Amino acid sequence: MDGKLWDKLYRQIRRAFKGLANRPRMGRPRTYGTDDVLIVLAFAALTDLPVYRAREKLISPAAVWWRERHWAWPGLIPSNSTLSRRARQGDCRWLVRKVLRRLRRLLGLHPTAHVALDATLLLTGAYSRDPESRWTCHGGKWFRGYALHAICDLAGRLWAWHVTSANVQEMKVARRLIRQLAAQREKVRLVVADSGDDSEPLHQLIRRRLRAPLLAPLNLRGAKTQPGRDRQPGRAAAAAMLQTRRGQRWYDQRSVIERWNSWFKGFSRVSMLPHHVRRLRRVRLWIDLKLALFFIHQSLWRRDLSHAA
Repeated sequence: MDGKLWDKLYRQIRRAFKGLANRPRMGRPRTYGTDDVLIVLAFAALTDLPVYRAREKLISPAAVWWRERHWAWPGLIPSNSTLSRRARQGDCRWLVRKVLRRLRRLLGLHPTAHVALDATLLLTGAYSRDPESRWTCHGGKWFRGYALHAICDLAGRLWAWHVTSANVQEMKVARRLIRQLAAQREKVRLVVADSGDDSEPLHQLIRRRLRAPLLAPLNLRGAKTQPGRDRQPGRAAAAAMLQTRRGQRWYDQRSVIERWNSWFKGFSRVSMLPHHVRRLRRVRLWIDLKLALFFIHQSLWRRDLSHAA
């Protein structure tokens, strides 16, 4: 399976970069293309190794033979300093996003009528020295790390995502995800979320950008809630809908994204981030590369999460 994943991802990176020249820059021209840098980073994500260890594997005699004969990669491997410097530049992030768009088209061009919104934790450990990982309380327990916020449809296909520190409020990131989904101009009839996303501004944003309602349980948030907030239009409509059988049946569809989180974290092994993936910038790049591999895995092994037990 890893061989199929790597062959397909390698071809997608080469095709995404094909016909595109590097940005003009002052001084000596670049020796390595952005696709060469991204391939090494993707190989590190596939093998769950630090970048320098993945580079050592690629320059080994056995890998050189495979690179020259099967991967059409006869060139040299960028140095560790070049990989670190080029991974921070905008053209690398741009190429990652383009590869992700190409891979997502393999799963489907349009989402289902109902989509689910949720977040899952990416832990770093209580004794991590990462200054950008944060503590958060979930289920009465404290965890430290980052969070992956995502929107997926009932078929288990991801349409918007964003990685933040664990203590960032879900409602704030949900607005960014809704704008991402609206920018794709897809037709959505209902957004299902948990009580953590219950917010009248979010209700109104989804109505305005997607022309769809938000179905989320009312969250009074203890003493912080002012009297009358439960009578706001969006929140009152969602609360009334949840009192009906149809509303309860629609809300049960939110379990799809929980199954997707479990499937992705189990396949990608990101429930606990590796020790070499620290700082928010690196975590975001690591999750993007893991998502690229996961999209290929989904295309090879179709699984409809809406019919999961």
